[in-house]
Amino acid sequence: MELLSIAGGELHLHRDGGDRPVAIESRFARDLLARDAASRRNTSWKYAEREESGRGMLSGAQLWGRSGAPGAAVAPPRFLHACAGGQPGVIYYLLQVAGSIGLFRYHVDEQREVRLFHRSATSVLGMTYDGDARRLILANAHPDCTAHLDVYDEDGNHQGTVTGGDCIDAAPSRIWGLPNALVYQSSGVARHPQHGYVVALGHAVINRLNFVTGEIDTVLDDPAYDHVAPRAGRDGALYAIRRPVEKPAHEQAGMALKDTVMMPLRLGKAVFGYLNFFSQIYGKEPLKSAGGPRAPELDQDLGQLWLHGRMIDLRKVKTDAQHAGSLVPGSWELIRIGPNSRTPQVLATHVAGFDLRADDVPVITNGYEVTALEGERRVRLARRDLVEAVSVV
Repeated sequence: MELLSIAGGELHLHRDGGDRPVAIESRFARDLLARDAASRRNTSWKYAEREESGRGMLSGAQLWGRSGAPGAAVAPPRFLHACAGGQPGVIYYLLQVAGSIGLFRYHVDEQREVRLFHRSATSVLGMTYDGDARRLILANAHPDCTAHLDVYDEDGNHQGTVTGGDCIDAAPSRIWGLPNALVYQSSGVARHPQHGYVVALGHAVINRLNFVTGEIDTVLDDPAYDHVAPRAGRDGALYAIRRPVEKPAHEQAGMALKDTVMMPLRLGKAVFGYLNFFSQIYGKEPLKSAGGPRAPELDQDLGQLWLHGRMIDLRKVKTDAQHAGSLVPGSWELIRIGPNSRTPQVLATHVAGFDLRADDVPVITNGYEVTALEGERRVRLARRDLVEAVSVV
């Protein structure tokens, strides 16, 4: 068995579940970063400090824009989603680099990358490949805070949109044996009645879509839980990650007291930032020492990770008892609902991501270890830090 893992924005192929994975490198991203480095070298004169900067108002970097400073390189590329293609040794992945997103097909044995499309960065909330119909389904987000499922052929040509409405559709997954059907998660969007902006999201349900009839059926719905990242087994069972619905801040107990206690600290930070700005402009020195200009790659490492529509505070992972050393708390459960049952069976806890093998054995990750659930046995397949997703190929 081979599987893909995305951890820290990097994509690796694990052969036979070994601990020595093969890193997948994007030639497109490598060439883009090389061109960016050459461009910064050729324009570095714009950002050099002037000899008489002590008498001027702005330095070269401030005059031309901090984003163009020599140290402000393009952020490292990040793999967002990956899945198996229709042939052995072929995978598809979505890559974010330099403010844009690209869809690629990669031939592993040849180490050959084919760029299918490249566009300005817009969120993609999941991807799957339907081998029977030879098409890709992407969950594309829109500026109005909705997301719907779009169909593409194997060459990245858009074939149409198959879902709609004021909702966020994500994490599509094919149904084995049914080439014209898939399952996906969906959350309703609540908007302000006068101004139209989003005020809340509904809990995530699991829908089943039939491409031929256009029918959408809700197959898993519980107002107390989000059900995300669904997978359909070959035996007709449904698998998903279940987690408690996150209450809005105004409904959480103790938030008013926390805001009151934190108010002096937040006010002090605001005043400090205001004074620090004027100190840099007029005195040419910040109020506190710094280790150089802040680069975009540093901005990515803020101790947070966006996972299945929920923000994970990485600082709590090792200290919070609910996480118990895992990337997600124990309330994130992998459940299975049999083809002739409505009662969910909990298979594992602390599940950050999962996929199904050809024999319907779940392969799960808690964010650090990748494990196969073979009945009562747990077989360790691989270990990496901050694993966001796994995909069996």
